[in-house]
Amino acid sequence: MELNLTSPKTVRNLLNEYSLAPLKSKGQNFLIDGNIAEKTARAAIPEGAFALEIGPGLGALTQRLLARAGKVFAYEIDSGLVRALREIFAGESRLSLMHEDFLKADIESDLAETAQQGIYVAASLPYYITTDCILKLLDSRLNIKSITVIVQKEFADKACARPGDKDYCALSAACSLSSDARILFTVPPGCFYPEPKVGSAALGMRINEAEKEETKERLSLVKALFSARRKTVKNNLQSAFGLRAEEAQDILKDSGIDINARAENLSVIEIKKLHKNLKSASKYTENRLKSFKQ
Repeated sequence: MELNLTSPKTVRNLLNEYSLAPLKSKGQNFLIDGNIAEKTARAAIPEGAFALEIGPGLGALTQRLLARAGKVFAYEIDSGLVRALREIFAGESRLSLMHEDFLKADIESDLAETAQQGIYVAASLPYYITTDCILKLLDSRLNIKSITVIVQKEFADKACARPGDKDYCALSAACSLSSDARILFTVPPGCFYPEPKVGSAALGMRINEAEKEETKERLSLVKALFSARRKTVKNNLQSAFGLRAEEAQDILKDSGIDINARAENLSVIEIKKLHKNLKSASKYTENRLKSFKQ
């Protein structure tokens, strides 16, 4: 009989059986709402697709993904949870479980065989690694089609913020440049065990595949533009790309951007124009764009 992995009783029993306890240091809050798990899986992947899951925990979302996916490839850092997952899903050949820190993993090597196959990412992410996980995915060369993640509502609001919004930041610009980030639905604290103090939301990101390579460079530019938020775009360009004041001013003028503008006021269109003009300014600035790492 298949376990109901979103049942609070089942979750508590599994934790006891494997001598585990939710670790606050790792942001472990286990999903215990079957409706949310089902909605997330349906939003994340089409039938028969390849799913990449980050931090499966006790497998609540994994179970729903396996009901839809052709294959699920998952990273779990916690050795106790890996032990439990291997027994829970024993005999499930469509699940590949890696006992590894996703942020340290060589995902392009691990997933090399899926190079021509679309990858659909699904996860319920701890807040403290959410930004790093999203940026790693956006900066990869993998054929990622979409990212669907349950995150703290505060993070989702930042990811979907627009220029001029109080939440607009480097993350907002990165998400807008690479995808159509949007909040799919909210997830109340009671959907987790133990119950967190704040609400969550499902964030959906359909990747802009047409400009994938240029997006990687633009993400590097965003990092430079937001490196010192109190400085103007002009000053940050000078610092990041070794430009003289007049060079930076000319590039901004050609991009239709005020020389006193700050990064939090730049639209996606303006960032794209700025990127284009930076590349054409000189081979030096183009190489600097390519050398910046997320």
